[in-house]
Amino acid sequence: MFTDSDFLVFTDPTLSGRMEKIRATIDPKFEKMAVPMLRVLEAATGEAWFDHVAKHRMRTTNAPDTTWVAFSTNKRGYKMLPHFELGFWHDNLYLYLAVESNMKPKQTDVIYPKLKALGKLVEQLPSYFVLSQNHMVNQTLPLSEYSQVVEQFKKVKALDVLIGIKIERGDKRFGTSALDDDLEQTLKTLLPLYEKLV
Repeated sequence: MFTDSDFLVFTDPTLSGRMEKIRATIDPKFEKMAVPMLRVLEAATGEAWFDHVAKHRMRTTNAPDTTWVAFSTNKRGYKMLPHFELGFWHDNLYLYLAVESNMKPKQTDVIYPKLKALGKLVEQLPSYFVLSQNHMVNQTLPLSEYSQVVEQFKKVKALDVLIGIKIERGDKRFGTSALDDDLEQTLKTLLPLYEKLV
């Protein structure tokens, strides 16, 4: 599905040029990849799921540094719910279970204890899984910092909790079915955590 050449969209420095490349190259692949991903999610949860491809409509000057498709149980949106996010930065492809700052402060008292209770499950994830505190920043932390990340999420308005994988540009799986298989397996690995958050 995804190839190493997909990262070339980020070499265009202009907003219009990069958006044109994202829409022509990456968005159709997101839509195609959504089919098996939604199938996995619906089979596991018994609910209807929907894909939301980022449109970047609010951008007027700067080209987006990242682009993604989100999967949620809400047809109209995803940011106010725990959801899954598959996306690109200029140097990696990522798949996260995401709890974003949009859930705060209204849902903080509900989601914080659930995140805290995930500690044992997070410890059991494969060692190559990572954390992130901001879906708009290309930076990750080791799983060992999960407890601190959750505490900071509670206290700092703009922070997220993201758990998942990133696959570096140049990885030999790009352009092969092994990448698709690993993304689906990651989704299945994260589903038990998702189910504890809803």
